[in-house]
Amino acid sequence: MKRFDLTKLNKYHGILFAEAIAIVGILCMFLCAAAPARNVLADKSQVASIPEAGVGHVIDSYVGATKESSTELLSTTALGATLTEYNEFYDAQGGITGKLIVYNGESRINIYDKIPGYERVEKGEALAIIKGRLEPGSVATLIQKTGRWYQIVSDGVTGYVQTEDFRTGKDAEALQDQTYKNVIYTASDETWIMDGPAADSTVICALPQNVMLTILEVGDEYSRVSVPGLGEGWISNSEASFSTVRKQAISVEEEGALTATVVAGIDWAADIEAQLQAEAQGRARSYALAQIAPAEPDSDDVAAFRNAIASYAQEFVGILPYVWASSDLTYGVDCSGFTSAIYRAYGIDIPRSSDAQAYGGMSVSMDDLRPGDIIAYPGHVALYIGGNTVVHAPGDGTTVSYGDLYMMEIINVVRYIN
Repeated sequence: MKRFDLTKLNKYHGILFAEAIAIVGILCMFLCAAAPARNVLADKSQVASIPEAGVGHVIDSYVGATKESSTELLSTTALGATLTEYNEFYDAQGGITGKLIVYNGESRINIYDKIPGYERVEKGEALAIIKGRLEPGSVATLIQKTGRWYQIVSDGVTGYVQTEDFRTGKDAEALQDQTYKNVIYTASDETWIMDGPAADSTVICALPQNVMLTILEVGDEYSRVSVPGLGEGWISNSEASFSTVRKQAISVEEEGALTATVVAGIDWAADIEAQLQAEAQGRARSYALAQIAPAEPDSDDVAAFRNAIASYAQEFVGILPYVWASSDLTYGVDCSGFTSAIYRAYGIDIPRSSDAQAYGGMSVSMDDLRPGDIIAYPGHVALYIGGNTVVHAPGDGTTVSYGDLYMMEIINVVRYIN
């Protein structure tokens, strides 16, 4: 018995099937070319002339062709509620190019570059890669449906999402209020995000200009915002630009850049907070120092006057910081600035520099040393207070301190109080 060659039969069937597809394609092209245009929006200037139509009314503000695509159909055509089918997009020949869909889930979902499936691994193919994410209420353009997956485009992010919890048509129209969110754009190059709605709150993040944050609560002076990767925080309304935007996809690249900005902003905030605390301590210290007044001598004799000067110098120990070239007892001093300021408080002017102080008064012997005398060391001076002890401003990073009389080589003992 002669057997049929199934290989040849399949080949013939394949040829016939391909020819049929070609004929159908040509017929479709002819019909599409003959079809009248259906309410095409020629340019964005015509948006205002379309009756209020909800989500289908503002297509250009949130959907569009992918950033890589050469076609602009989805970004230049829109349909109002006057048509039978809500939220459909048409090309110049009236063909449907996509539908608006709204994600109505309760949590964020991923957008994949391909339909995920473990069978791909078995075939040696790479797993699907996350291209972006959609938050609840986000809008997208539905390109096509494959099983339980939608191919979508939203703000230039193209990929696949599961069909569950998406709405289209009039169901999408009913969700239009949920597709907006109130946001703040940071308005300065150093916008502070704080842990509370007050000027003295702790700075927890510092952001550059034009970072978009979702508003959680608006107050008279401060607003509560959501900060990705950080949680919640408060921003001064004077540092913010308020707006309302459509919810749409964020790409993984944009999300990564935002996360990096926030992480850097947290470190930045730590530096700012340290500076603020130092300034606050400085203000408190300055206030405290300003309250230190020279004490009047107990009597009119010189010994009492010397002891008053020595006592006054000790009031600044551990409080007054070393500041080079300064002689301000409410801000900071260097070594010679300290001794000259102490004397000046009691109406005595002495030279300003350490070298000039070392030889500007009357030199006395160590045997005749008295409180209030200046002890000159190499490049340094101190005020003697008695008991082989001096008070001086040692150097950077220190405050006025006690010191041993013989802490360095003594080059001169100078007296300005006779």
